[in-house]
Amino acid sequence: MPRYQYGCQDCGESFEKELRMSQSGETQICPACGSDQTRKRIGAVAVTSGGPARQSAPPPRSPFT
Repeated sequence: MPRYQYGCQDCGESFEKELRMSQSGETQICPACGSDQTRKRIGAVAVTSGGPARQSAPPPRSPFT
C-alpha cells in the first residue's frame, strides 16, 4: 500500500500515512494536534508489497548458443 506525506497547517507537523490510493485525497487528521487542516505534500510515494523482496531470475539460456 502506498505511503503519503501530509503537513498540518495549524501546528506545522509533518506525518506519513499508509493509505489506499482511493483514500489519499480524503482529509487526514493530524496526529500531533488533532486538526483536520492538513494537506497532502508533493513528494515520492513509497509503495511496499508487504512481502519479502524477490530477486529476478537470470534469463533462460538459448540451446542455440
